Amino acid sequence: MESCPHYETCDAPKCPLDALYNVRVYLRGDKTCRARKATRIALGQYLPNRGLFPREMRGIVRYYGSWEQYLAHQHETVNEGVVS
Repeated sequence: MESCPHYETCDAPKCPLDALYNVRVYLRGDKTCRARKATRIALGQYLPNRGLFPREMRGIVRYYGSWEQYLAHQHETVNEGVVS
């Protein structure tokens, strides 16, 4: 969490970069995470949800089949843009 660019000013009680995300409580009206998805993925690579909100992770798994297949697709997409 401390690596997040918004860490110093963030008021979100449930941070997707928190290893204890699943035990934190969110109440209606609480602030939410402001970090971009790409930032959260980069910083949360060793966390259970990879820095994603549960809904985002479910969407990736539903569409790609697994996190590993999502990463493979991202790798292929990046390589397609590289000129040899």
